[in-house]
Amino acid sequence: MTKTLIVYHSRSGYTRRIAHELARRLDADLDEIRIVQPMKGVLGYALCAIEAIAGLAPALRPARKDPAAYDMVVVGTPVWFWSLASPVRSWLESHPLPGRRLAFFCTMGGSGAGRVFDAMRQISGCTPRVTLALTDDEIDRGRLEGLEVFLKRLQKPVTTRRRRSMRDARRLPASHQEAAA
Repeated sequence: MTKTLIVYHSRSGYTRRIAHELARRLDADLDEIRIVQPMKGVLGYALCAIEAIAGLAPALRPARKDPAAYDMVVVGTPVWFWSLASPVRSWLESHPLPGRRLAFFCTMGGSGAGRVFDAMRQISGCTPRVTLALTDDEIDRGRLEGLEVFLKRLQKPVTTRRRRSMRDARRLPASHQEAAA
């Protein structure tokens, strides 16, 4: 059985909801990415936007789980202003993941997933096995068909052919990577 860790950051709760659902369905451990100085209210919202757009990486509280102890790591992030959430950027920069099976998911108001997944790939230096992007509206309405597909693909054994296609997918633009994987 694959030992799985779900790592995520959530400001509004959408990413948290999906992380908890994934953990329940995969019998995985959870670790929330927590920043040292939480940003609340309107000012916090504005600071989050600035950090995300500028590609900044805020200080984080120590992780509760060591990703090196897991076979698979699933990293979840909200999309902030069409950019990777700064706490997830910090976490990826401080936790090398070579040799780990990796997957990414994001929640968003409407768009930006491709750009966020590209940033996550670049920072981690790894191509994820599968990605999932859900809008807040899909989550609110319980339209989680994408989650079902994500779970099925995540649980498929990796074959030599699949490894080769994942390697080849690194050369494709983000919009084509789902089809290649």
